Amino acid sequence: MGVLLADTAGLDLKRTLDSGQAFRWRWDGPVAAGVLGRRVVRLTQAPGGVRLLGADGDRVAAAVRRYLGVLPSRAHPRRAETALREDRVLARILPHTSGISLLAQDPWETFISFIISQNNNIPKIMRSIEGLSRALGASLGDGVYAFPGPERLAAARMRTLAASSLGYRAPYVRTAARLVADGRLDLAALARAELEAAREALLAVPGVGEKVGDCVLLFGLGHRTAFPVDVWVRRAVEQLYFRGRRLRLDDIQAFARARFGPHAGYAQQHLFAYARGRLRP
Repeated sequence: MGVLLADTAGLDLKRTLDSGQAFRWRWDGPVAAGVLGRRVVRLTQAPGGVRLLGADGDRVAAAVRRYLGVLPSRAHPRRAETALREDRVLARILPHTSGISLLAQDPWETFISFIISQNNNIPKIMRSIEGLSRALGASLGDGVYAFPGPERLAAARMRTLAASSLGYRAPYVRTAARLVADGRLDLAALARAELEAAREALLAVPGVGEKVGDCVLLFGLGHRTAFPVDVWVRRAVEQLYFRGRRLRLDDIQAFARARFGPHAGYAQQHLFAYARGRLRP
């Protein structure tokens, strides 16, 4: 039966795991299986919240709750949704998107995953990450592998990276790994830094543009005021708030900071989900 995770009532597991934040979850019917560090985790939606399956559920429950964004309680998605309902547009959207949480992911894996994500689609991103893990990561049993650490990835041969279908992104991945491995880029320090300082440091990395940098800030470094803008979020902001008027990226970012404040990252996820499901070009 597993363990019903405390404080997960109202969290929609499928909306959260399929929201473009993470790339290592696979669905087998109602069960989602993923890799968290060196642990394989199986989750399912249940009455009253999310259930963690497996014999060692009690031991890992706190780690999974933290990953799902319900620990600490001040970051709980219910609190964010309460604040977002004060926005007239989001009040209409939330019935269609409610339950999305911001995952607390490993900064290193998130950093590389979103470098791989540029000009890419989710199935290919997932295949590349799995390929890197199989080639360079530690075996976790049953054909599952942990994501490789920075030193391992930094030392990889280019042909090994190419075999994971990274394409033109392979040199960017290896350069990023070397920056982290030798301490020139400290992801933990960026998580503690002010948003703009952290953003500037990420944009200095070859292969990291504004969208990738903002995704790393929001999904890997815990900067919840970051507001990644892709084609879906742009469409949502322009259609729902500006009657279709075309905006510059800087204008969208400034609008989001002023409109949503500390909950901009959550607003981004709800707008993204709504646009993908309900807004046409």
